[in-house]
Amino acid sequence: MTLMELGALGEFVGAITVVITLGYLAVQIRQNTLSMKESRRLALAQTYQMRADALQDMLVHAAESEHIGPIITKLTSIGYPEDVSSLEQLTPIERGRFRQWQIAQQTHWDNMFYQYQQGYLDEEYYRDSFRVRVRRLAPIWSALGLTGSRKSFERETERILAEGEEG
Repeated sequence: MTLMELGALGEFVGAITVVITLGYLAVQIRQNTLSMKESRRLALAQTYQMRADALQDMLVHAAESEHIGPIITKLTSIGYPEDVSSLEQLTPIERGRFRQWQIAQQTHWDNMFYQYQQGYLDEEYYRDSFRVRVRRLAPIWSALGLTGSRKSFERETERILAEGEEG
């Protein structure tokens, strides 16, 4: 075998090796992509569970609280959250306690919107739960003078209120 033939054989073997390597890398990239998708789905499921646990814990704590529970019961019996004027029936101490609880609520929903912005809250939850709850609570937040949320959440709240029930 001549040097030219050996060179040609080397180029052929090299080309086959490159094709095999590219095939192997394509399979590895595909498996990595699938693994990343599964990891994202698991992270989302865990995030939803933590979010549900946190909200449930907050609501259970409020219901069991000797201060917040009776306030919520009182307000609910006179039209809260749909009737913002129900807040007028609170004593100054009750209003202060309820305001603190609503700051926690507003912070929770602001965080949910941030998660939506980052892609950790799916469109269905945003549409069917987030917007509905924010639409119900935003007038209460306004009546209580709560203004500590992020600007993007404030703009989104205004947009949700402007689009009305059908949005």
